[in-house]
Amino acid sequence: LELEEVGPDTFLSVDLWRPKGNRGVFGGQVIGQALSAAGKTVDSPYRCNSLHCYFLAAGTNTEMIAYEVRRIRQGSSYCSRLVVAKQSGRVIFIATTSFQRPEPSVLQHQYRMPAVPPPEALINREEHLRRKQHRKNGVVDKEKINELSMLPVETRVVPTSADKYGLPVNAIWLRAKGDMSALGHLHHQSMLAYASDFALISTTLRPFQLESTKSRYQLSMLVSLDHTIWFHEPFRADEWLLYVMESPRAAGGRGLAVGRIYNRDGVLVASTAQEGVVR
Repeated sequence: LELEEVGPDTFLSVDLWRPKGNRGVFGGQVIGQALSAAGKTVDSPYRCNSLHCYFLAAGTNTEMIAYEVRRIRQGSSYCSRLVVAKQSGRVIFIATTSFQRPEPSVLQHQYRMPAVPPPEALINREEHLRRKQHRKNGVVDKEKINELSMLPVETRVVPTSADKYGLPVNAIWLRAKGDMSALGHLHHQSMLAYASDFALISTTLRPFQLESTKSRYQLSMLVSLDHTIWFHEPFRADEWLLYVMESPRAAGGRGLAVGRIYNRDGVLVASTAQEGVVR
């Protein structure tokens, strides 16, 4: 998520990751870098309370992304920033970000955290993929598994099924690798923004058995159109967080997924939503 300041309110990515098989760079990395760029133009004690992103074109990992931040509004309680991401002068991504001065609230409620096994009792994403590939055709894609192991976030896969309404559900435990205790809240929010793109839109595919030989469907495209995050409470990105996802609707060549992120104490620290092309 590192950025280099190259001009007034303008920042350049230092590293970009294009996952194997993807049309472009990992969307979560662009989201995290955009939030980091916006946050660099905001003074303490403001903290990001939400960001709303649109993916306009696939980004390449052969050229760094320039993030231009525009200071839209500076209020006493909230301030807003617009981030425009470009490659070769072409806009590939935009994000609106809102930052709030922390304030107490007597009005509080939240969805209850579901009861799931702790991360220590579950296998990581790499082992989950290895077992799934082996069951499917006996062949393990070691390059893909090694790629996952190099990511800055570790995950544990939670066994799930449809919820009581029949909606497809997905869940993972996640945390950043390494110790982030010396870093400020913006780093933790940017890292969670990065990780929030894991497995979210793919939740829309859960009902269709696309990885089964019995499936009637053949997936040709799965691409994010937009992504939203609301931050509710402070958290540590390097401590285990439970990411619960569900998909209320897929239609018109698009799928919608929403997510809730809890800390281990059961506090809902963030919520997400994403729509993507599903063909």
